Amino acid sequence: MAGVGLKLGGSWILAVFILASSPQGTLYAQRAAKLSPKVMAVINGPLLDLKDDDSPLLRLKKERFNAALKEAKARFDLYNRGLTRIPELIDVGERLFAAEADLYDDPEKKAQALQRQLDVYTEAETNLEKQVKEGLATEADLERLRYDKLTVQIDLLKAKTP
Repeated sequence: MAGVGLKLGGSWILAVFILASSPQGTLYAQRAAKLSPKVMAVINGPLLDLKDDDSPLLRLKKERFNAALKEAKARFDLYNRGLTRIPELIDVGERLFAAEADLYDDPEKKAQALQRQLDVYTEAETNLEKQVKEGLATEADLERLRYDKLTVQIDLLKAKTP
C-alpha cells in the first residue's frame, strides 16, 4: 500500500459545497464557485496508476477510486454549467472519501487519510455555520455535514484502536 501515494490532502467537494451553497439548498447551481488553488489541484490531479504488480484487490480499489475521481470531475463540470445540484456533489465527495480511505490496509496510513478528511470537515463545518447564519445554506445541510464529520471521527478512532 505504500506505493499508492495519494496527495489529496482533503476533499475538494466539501469546499465546493461550502463555497457554492445555493439559497434553500434546493435550487440548481446558479453560479460556479471560485475555488482555491489547492482545491483545483485536487480536481485536476491525476488518476492512480494501475501497475502490473498490483494485487487484484488493490487494482480494483484503485479502479474504484479512479471512477469516483472521474465522476467528481464530471459532476463538477456539470455544476459549473448549472446542470447539477450541490447534494450531488456532496454524494460523489463521500464516495471519493470512502474510496480513498479503503485504499489503505495499513492502519497508520488509513488513519492519516482519515485525519486529512477530518481536517477538511472541521474547516467546512466552520464555514457552513457562517453561511447558515447568513441565510445562504440550510440547517439541514449543516446537520448532514456534521453527520459525515462524526462518521469520519468514528472511522478514525477505529483505525487508531487496535
